[in-house]
Amino acid sequence: MKKFNKLLLFITIFIVLSIQPARARTVYYDTFNHWAEQDINFASNNLKVFRGYGDFTFRPENNITRAEFITSLARTAYRQKQMKEVYTGDMSYNDMTLEHWSYTFILSMNEHLKANKFTLKDIFPGNNFNPDKAITREEVAALVGAFCKSSIYDNPLTLKDVPTSNKYYDEISRLHNAGIIVGYEDNTFRGATNITRAEAAAMIRRIYTDFKTSDESQYLTKLLFMPIKGENIYSYFGNYNFNTENGNDRKFIKAKDTLEYVSFGGYIFPEDAHLYDLNAVNTLEELRSAGYYNVAGTNYYLIVFGSHSDEEKSNLANEILRDILRRNDLRDAEMMQIFTLVSQYTVDEDLYMDALGKWNSRTGSDNAKANILFFRYAYYIKNNKKEMLRTLIFDDLKKENNILALLDINFGITANERGIDFRNYSFGNYSFSLYKDTTLYRFLINNTLPFSKAKIVQLSNLLMVEKMNKPTVNMSNFESIFSQYSVNRLYVLNFLGEKERAFVEAMNDYDIIKNFEIYKNNPKLYDETYTGILKKLKN
Repeated sequence: MKKFNKLLLFITIFIVLSIQPARARTVYYDTFNHWAEQDINFASNNLKVFRGYGDFTFRPENNITRAEFITSLARTAYRQKQMKEVYTGDMSYNDMTLEHWSYTFILSMNEHLKANKFTLKDIFPGNNFNPDKAITREEVAALVGAFCKSSIYDNPLTLKDVPTSNKYYDEISRLHNAGIIVGYEDNTFRGATNITRAEAAAMIRRIYTDFKTSDESQYLTKLLFMPIKGENIYSYFGNYNFNTENGNDRKFIKAKDTLEYVSFGGYIFPEDAHLYDLNAVNTLEELRSAGYYNVAGTNYYLIVFGSHSDEEKSNLANEILRDILRRNDLRDAEMMQIFTLVSQYTVDEDLYMDALGKWNSRTGSDNAKANILFFRYAYYIKNNKKEMLRTLIFDDLKKENNILALLDINFGITANERGIDFRNYSFGNYSFSLYKDTTLYRFLINNTLPFSKAKIVQLSNLLMVEKMNKPTVNMSNFESIFSQYSVNRLYVLNFLGEKERAFVEAMNDYDIIKNFEIYKNNPKLYDETYTGILKKLKN
């Protein structure tokens, strides 16, 4: 029966690969239900750094050789631009020549290690490299340590067979804290043990994630906003009767529809010209000059499609803000489009805030209120008014993640000119105990850790020790808003240079979000987002 099942699976795989060669994925019949099945599939199909054997096997429990592991590591590093592929260099191993299939990968790895003040010979001494010899866990740690150089946590290394005198103690400690190297159940590392192909695949996946989350350019780069239905389509910015006999209304509708049609790639055929306004921008200019009531609509499209200087666009934007203050017919989606546009230009602060306040007083949407909060941040960031921004973000921090309190926006707040101490933790319920101006060494002289596997973080002026009991936060109706607010708040704190406070808040927010349903539906997204943010803030 086992032979029959193996044959049936082989035939199925062959048929699938034959019928859909363009979409084929590598499938191994000996990894089904294996503990590393997903890691092996990811490394083979997503990263394409592993290859199986001709009989559709991966042989997960076989040892991986030095050449095989370095090749897979190099391919992963190439993919994430962490290492360059080179073809010339100095590598004095008698048994490594151009004839060996892995020569270029080994050579490239050696050249990369030189930038880290050592070479392959420091890891694999002798005159021969022995590419087909099984690689050990300690040798892997030495190689990977040259790439993965940061970790969120700073826990003391507790693997009982890795003394501080170990040549690669620092690398093993860092990789263990980063979750790239995992010890055995008896709390040993077993550095002299050979690593299997399955273990290598799992490690390569973790290394890839580490590379990805170490790219600081991907995190805390801009404010993001909550979605509002209808914000992605061009609006009329008002309620129109499309059968109107009003000449100006008809002109505006036709001009707007023409600009929209052309902007989405539409071509106006000569026989259809009467259906469109071939001088739509001029029509809008004429309407504006004549005092047409829909200032928001005409000016919006003049800014988007007209040819104006930035100063002229700022004037048009200020006119839009004045128009908002006298009207009550603009919907959330239209307001979202307006503020997304006018925020790009230099506008009067009082007008901008009054218009935001008008929107805030009329909307019943929590998403809209969250965006009003974010637009207020955005204004002070763009105009580099840091004292006001510091006042706003500190006031929001004091609301201790109470979303209803956060969405009850105070437009009367003024800048605190006396300075604000972001190291004031007198409010807030944190997942970590916070100790100012101390180190783990000094802490342990008088204290013990709250539990054996407590996570520890050492910042330049702050020690964080994980609490045994985590604070509970009920966000059942506001998970999406809190998730977006969290990232935007961290962006603002980072912009202000308050990295220490941002790190503390990020750690706490991450723990809160781990209890959300949206996290359970997509843990990878949030894990990578907060890991990347925390690395950026710590570094």
